[in-house]
Parts: sequence; C-alpha cells; structure tokens
Amino acid sequence: MKVASFFAGCGGLDLGFEQAGYEVIWANEFDKTIHGTYQFNHPNTYLCKSDICTLKATDIPDCDGFIGGPPCQSWSEGGKQLGLNDKRGRLFIDYIQLIKEKRPKFFIIENVQGIISDKHFKTFLSFLSSLECAGYVVSYSLLNAADYCIPQDRFRVFIVGFIKELNGTFKFPKPLNKPFVTLQKAIGDITEKPRLYNNERVNQEYGKWANHDAFTGPFDAKFMARNRVRSWNEVSFTIQAQAKNCPLHPQAPTMKYISPNQRVFLPCYEHLYRRLSVRECARIQSFPDKFRFFYTDIKDGYKMVGNAVPPRLAKCLALNIKNALDSMGEKKRAGVLVAYYKDEHQLRMTLRNKLYYVRTGFRRGALQMPVGATSPKYLLLHNSNSRFLYTMVEECPKIMSASELSHLGFMPSGNEYLTFKLEDAECINIEGLDLADVKFREKKRDIAIPYVTNIQELFS
Repeated sequence: MKVASFFAGCGGLDLGFEQAGYEVIWANEFDKTIHGTYQFNHPNTYLCKSDICTLKATDIPDCDGFIGGPPCQSWSEGGKQLGLNDKRGRLFIDYIQLIKEKRPKFFIIENVQGIISDKHFKTFLSFLSSLECAGYVVSYSLLNAADYCIPQDRFRVFIVGFIKELNGTFKFPKPLNKPFVTLQKAIGDITEKPRLYNNERVNQEYGKWANHDAFTGPFDAKFMARNRVRSWNEVSFTIQAQAKNCPLHPQAPTMKYISPNQRVFLPCYEHLYRRLSVRECARIQSFPDKFRFFYTDIKDGYKMVGNAVPPRLAKCLALNIKNALDSMGEKKRAGVLVAYYKDEHQLRMTLRNKLYYVRTGFRRGALQMPVGATSPKYLLLHNSNSRFLYTMVEECPKIMSASELSHLGFMPSGNEYLTFKLEDAECINIEGLDLADVKFREKKRDIAIPYVTNIQELFS
C-alpha cells in the first residue's frame, strides 16, 4: 500500500510504516534543518518542502493513506496551550482539509495528550466531527509507548479513520503484556563518553556511535524542580524535543529533594549528571543505529528525535491498519452495546425517551466508539441480576450535553455524552439466546465500562 506523509520530521512514523510493508511515496516537511536527515534515511521517498498551508490535493500523488502528526506545541500541557489561537495549532485544520479533498482510504493523526485535556477537548471533538462529516469512521485512543516495548513513558493520542464506503472500523493494538524494556537494555552498551556541545558547531565526523552528542547548556529552575533521572532498571521519562529538557543519564543517582519545587544534584556526584545524548535518545525512541541524524546545531538533533513517533509503535499501528483493511468487506455481525443502568429512575427515563446515553472521551466510565460509526443493532442493559435487551436505531450516535439530558429528565453527572436511540421501549427476546447466560466483562476500578461486542461473542 502507498501512503503520503505530512509533518514528516525525520520520519519516525514513516519508518514504522515502511517496516510494516507500506511504501511511503511522498512526504511533506517544511523545516529545512530536517531535510538532509529525511532524505538520507528515506531515499526512495519524494520530499516536498513546501508549507502545508500552500498545498492542494492535486499536489499530492494518489495513495491509499495519509499519515502525520501536526505540531503539538499548541496543545502541550507544558506550553502555553493556545490551541487554535496559535498558527501552529491551525495546521491541524490544514491537514484535515487535505484529507477531505483527497479522500484517502485511511488516515492516521498523532498528537500530545494535552489535546484531550478539559481545555481542548471540545476542539478535539470538533476535529473528529469534521472528519466524520467528510465521510470517515473515526477511532481515537491514548497510548503509552512503554506498553509496546519502547523504553520510555510516552503518552500520545492517535486518531485513525477509514472511509465509510469500506464499511469497517479500527481496533488499536493492545498492550503487548511483555516486560518493559529498561534503560539498561536500551542503551547499556553505549559506554563511551559522548561528545559535548553547547553553542559550538557540531563535528559530523563520527566514531563508533553516530550522533553520540550531548547538550551541555545550563539547567533552568523549571527543570530542577523535579527529579529528571530514571534508573537503569526503569524506562525513561518522555524524550522531548527541546535539548534543555532532555532526561538525564541513568548513571547519576536520583536528584535530592529540597522542596516541592526544587531538587539538586546529589553532592559529590555532580559529575555524573549529564543529559542523554542524541543517539541515546534515538535508541529510547526505537530508532535503529543505522538511522543517521544530520545537524550542525545540537539542539536540532534533539528536536528531530523528540518530535518523532517511535518507529516501533508506528509499526504496530500500521500492521493493525493493514489487518483492518484486509478484514473490511467481510459480513458484519450484529453488534450489541452492553451497558449498565444506575437505578430504576435512569431505566424509566431511558424507556420514556427511547434514549440511552454514555460518557464520551477518556473519562472514567467512558465508551470508546468510533466517530461516524452507526449504532450497534442491540442495547443490553444490566443492573445486578436484571437484564434487558432492546433494538436500537442504526444511525450515528449523537453528542448531547448534560443540560440537554437533564431537560429530558435524566440526572447526568458529567459534561458531554454519546446518545443512542431505541427503536422501541419494549424488551425483546432472541430465539435460542438466554440473557441469563451472558457473562459481562470485569469492572475496571469498580466501574462497569460500557462496551460494544457482537451477538455471537456475547452468548458464546
């Protein structure tokens, strides 16, 4: 399959898709400090160096999918969080517009966890709605790279969409349930001291380890407010794009606590505190050693590595997309929304309004359901030993606010909800199926999370 890459950076997302068997035929990256690195490591991909704001659908070759992660600074919880008030934040809209115009079979979008924070969640939902209106079934999830054999805690939001004509949805890769990859395993064999740089021009003559360069600039008060050292038997902190915020090498002991907003390097061990090198960061991001980074300013090296999607995680996502595309077109089984009703009042209001609602987003008790997907055929409500099965209207669930639901007689406790319509308030029976035989999924943190399954699996 052929894909086009946007906000390509050095090409971490691209590399993962290539490792999964895709052909990245075209990529767009505007930052000239990255061009040399991308072209060296992706020699078979045409690199478009134009500003994405100037691109039209006709500039992009025909392909099966779009991949890319718009700039994250506008949404990051560590920044000013200006969202769409920042021109970088509006690049998200430019990417969506190109998806609308070109209409690839699928797309993937990556961004930081801050985009689903309370401050930006409505904007995030508007992005999903825009993609759904453009003709896509859209799924999203928050993934931690550490769950996929990548040696760092790195939480990122991924959005995957498939064009509705394919009549399918996407399942995100499940955590691999393997032991975490520790710093010892990831970088323990790099025992040589790194080359040290601050504002000097980086020497591109490499010894055994390419890009084994470390930034020596000062540590500011914000950095010193928290411990920045993870030990050899742990995973790393998130690899960031700013050199000054790079985690410290695990050779150093944990920083000494002084006050809630101050740590210091442990006395007599100050010489052990150094930032991870660019190559060590690349290892932690799961880049292979043959992947070379070209820069004359060391800060550009850290930027390229820190902004990248870990290739190993990208490969997991790419393989799941491929599997989803392969299975689309198979006959769909009748879906069931399995959900809990709190009390008799909620059940009574549900039947009176022929409407059931669930939390949306990543809140506790929320339902993860693709935007643009039609409602399952059935709704199975349960409470203790009571179980009721209803037929639902097969249309896209609507989003309603707590105030709108309260006006209908419900008593919601959150903000926004997905709502499903019932065809009838009468409980139904399916011949040969006994509701008493259903075994529900275990509760998470004492909460019965609603979920969608199919009728065969529910009664198997």
